[in-house]
Amino acid sequence: MYFIIRKIIIFITCKILFRVEYQNESILDKYDKCLICPNHSRIYDPIFLYPRIENMYSMAKSELFKNRLVGNFLKYHNVFPVDRENTDAGSLRNALKLLNNNNRIKLLIFPEGKVLKDKKERGVVKKGAVYIASIAKVQIIPVYITARPNYFSKVIVKFGNPIFYDKKKIKDKNEVIKNSKKLMESIYSME
Repeated sequence: MYFIIRKIIIFITCKILFRVEYQNESILDKYDKCLICPNHSRIYDPIFLYPRIENMYSMAKSELFKNRLVGNFLKYHNVFPVDRENTDAGSLRNALKLLNNNNRIKLLIFPEGKVLKDKKERGVVKKGAVYIASIAKVQIIPVYITARPNYFSKVIVKFGNPIFYDKKKIKDKNEVIKNSKKLMESIYSME
């Protein structure tokens, strides 16, 4: 039943509510394992990505899992909770375990950590994506999704060139912060 609901949601979102167009998606074929890091301006953003990304897992705010039906639906579709307000060692371990134990996995993380309501707004970037990619020794694929699209308009999902971070440099917090900001710059440079 969840599979059918997912197909209906994807069809309604990507074909009726929005006309989604993908650019440079062939980048995804080069990597069996990576992080997918887009900007986040609508709750639909993960749905825009699902049709093109196989074996995608996602982090989502823990508040979504309070509703049992929604929580079960999300878990069925490889989504796991993260506490955005505190350091969440459990989610970090879960992400690393997924990346280490699967040969083919794409892990979706929104580096800004929340939906941004204003087209021009830039969120405070979180360090988690760079940290996880460095520890797991995987590339980050930056993605730009049309910010705050209107209903029944075109949405462009643009995949950028992969970024690799050196595991040795994550001990330096300033380096992680600097690389996290550069990640956001690479995402918004595709605008």
